[in-house]
Amino acid sequence: MTRIPAAAALILLLSTSACVGAAPVSPPPMGGPAMAAYFDCVRDGGVAISAHRAVSAMDQPENSIAAIEATGRAIPGAVLELDAVLTRDGHLVLMHDETMDRTTTGRGRVADLTLAQVKAARLKASNGALTDAAPPTLAEALDAAGRVGAIASLDLKPADGATTVDLARAVIDQVRRSGAQNRVILITYSDADARAVAALAPEMMISAGLDGVEDLDGLNASQILAWTGTREERPALWSALRQAGVEVQFGTLGAEGRRRDDRYAADGDVSEYRDLVRQGVTVIATDTPLVVQSVLGAEVAKAATCRRPR
Repeated sequence: MTRIPAAAALILLLSTSACVGAAPVSPPPMGGPAMAAYFDCVRDGGVAISAHRAVSAMDQPENSIAAIEATGRAIPGAVLELDAVLTRDGHLVLMHDETMDRTTTGRGRVADLTLAQVKAARLKASNGALTDAAPPTLAEALDAAGRVGAIASLDLKPADGATTVDLARAVIDQVRRSGAQNRVILITYSDADARAVAALAPEMMISAGLDGVEDLDGLNASQILAWTGTREERPALWSALRQAGVEVQFGTLGAEGRRRDDRYAADGDVSEYRDLVRQGVTVIATDTPLVVQSVLGAEVAKAATCRRPR
């Protein structure tokens, strides 16, 4: 079989998606994506919990259908952070690492493997236990998130010289084909990527790393969720962003032992999560979503009353 490099497969995928059978682009409603009003409502006294790699328990493999369904059912309105990557033959699958080695029985770089090779592997749970599940495609993951009423927050993992924007094109096409535009967030990390991806998908919410209100230049504020990092609480920035009409995200996730999830729990009192909400955070990205829910149940319930677009 002739090998198709991932970059070439991406070009083929993008060129064919513009032809017969491509999903139509729906124009955004006036003012921004349909989901913008939902996050405006959540910001008013509620909170959304974003589960890192969708995991809420150690018996779940990260980026798996099992994690998506279990976490989505346990936490109303959960945001599920998922990692999308292209296989050698141009299919989008979920995998955090560049290689299969850590989280599956497979070996090698995802970008060097076909979809069939990826599907032949079996996922390992977060506690190391072997499961019968194969890594899901992005389409399968979007369907699963829809079944449990969760929002998929898609972290883009370009490989083999492809850019974030190149990969975003393929992801956006699949989101549209799945009819998931109103329950997806596209994750970017630079101002340039945020502007480019926002222009490609004006009907979808964009997560953009922001260090100040001035970083909103060239962006539609109603389309943006501000990612403000994991290193330190920044209430002054959070207040400024909220005044600009932008919802704030903050991450308590990270390396075990150093992440804020662990630091907050060290004294047996995790009330710091409540302090984050009081200081202006609307989305808390965490490795321990059920712990956050135990502290912020009322705020999660408030967010669950906000109307979500279909």
